[in-house]
Amino acid sequence: MDNFIRESIYWLQHHTSAEMLTVVLFLVSAAVILGLLKFYGAFGLYVYNALALTIANIQVLRFTYYESFSDPVALGTVLVTTTFFVNDILSEHYGQEVAKKSVTLGFWAQLVVIVWMVLALGHPLLPLENASVAVKEAHFNYEAMMQLFTPSLRILLASLLAYFVSKWLDIAVFNHLRRTTKNRFLWLRQNTAMLIAGFLDIVLFSVLAWVWLSEQPVSTAELWTAYILSAQVTRMILNVASTPLMYLSYACVQSKPKL
Repeated sequence: MDNFIRESIYWLQHHTSAEMLTVVLFLVSAAVILGLLKFYGAFGLYVYNALALTIANIQVLRFTYYESFSDPVALGTVLVTTTFFVNDILSEHYGQEVAKKSVTLGFWAQLVVIVWMVLALGHPLLPLENASVAVKEAHFNYEAMMQLFTPSLRILLASLLAYFVSKWLDIAVFNHLRRTTKNRFLWLRQNTAMLIAGFLDIVLFSVLAWVWLSEQPVSTAELWTAYILSAQVTRMILNVASTPLMYLSYACVQSKPKL
């Protein structure tokens, strides 16, 4: 029983594909978003964005293969894309000021998680000589957490800058189109805002993290195939898949409190 989750991961690796898991991840995320919206309103979506951004920054360290691309692709795209969708839901039902609060909270959530983990990992290490099995296992956990929760300064700066700029652009484009179309064509403002802002997000982060701020810049070909092109294609598909969910969100909104 102790290894159930680990064994489940191994089973997924051998019996599913990256494409299938991406679809499942999106469906689970969509169900969580609509569920939180229905039962907790904007507060629930605040929590979702903070969690999704934190986990996406961990997932991006993992690479996988899609049949459509010859090069390995970084994960994290699904969760990041859903945060743009959540911002659009907040803008649509609660207004752009509420959506901006979600962006700010997501920003601080990422910083707070890093501070918490730095303080936890900064505790003195236990001696391994004649240590118990539990202590040795804890040391292995420490080494794993050092890999996950100690991002380089360039990755942190690139992530936060791309996050803030793209999210504010998403809100601005969405609300501009809402005004100019006189509240019509929901599908148009959602897809346009997510497409433009999402593209800026992935380009800005990739260029900053892997080229401009990197001591060993990746090649232009690798930058576009492994980080930009594959992520943008996935985001475009997710944008279209999110459109019915935007209309479904109307059935999940029960009240619109001032936040």
